[in-house]
Amino acid sequence: MKIVLIGHGHTAEAMKGAVEMIFGKVPDFYPVAFLPKEGLQDLTQKLEGVIENFDSQDTLVIADLFSGTPYNAAATLALEGKVADVIAGMSLPICLEAAAQMNTMSVEKLVQYLSENSASYTKVLSVINKEQTEEEDDF
Repeated sequence: MKIVLIGHGHTAEAMKGAVEMIFGKVPDFYPVAFLPKEGLQDLTQKLEGVIENFDSQDTLVIADLFSGTPYNAAATLALEGKVADVIAGMSLPICLEAAAQMNTMSVEKLVQYLSENSASYTKVLSVINKEQTEEEDDF
């Protein structure tokens, strides 16, 4: 499987770097930057250049923001059958899970797995403290 990270500015490169700090090299992660003065057409062409030799059904794109230009470029290619699917909401936990699971399941299964587990990737200190306090009060 190939995973393309796409985002505003250098978000994608930074995310790949962060994943590699934790996991080591992830050669099948391909960052694509959406830079100032680029438009949708520029970014779509850049993305097409990255994926041109990939198996479309084995290629997942993770975009930083739903309905932003990076997402829209990737979604266009997905609708044309050039990539298997697109996930919006790129985060370090999602990218780490994708890196850990990408060689164990299909794109479809990985998308399902990430979607089902995405809520567990966000924690709020005040909520955790409240839950712990309530548990302590129950004893």
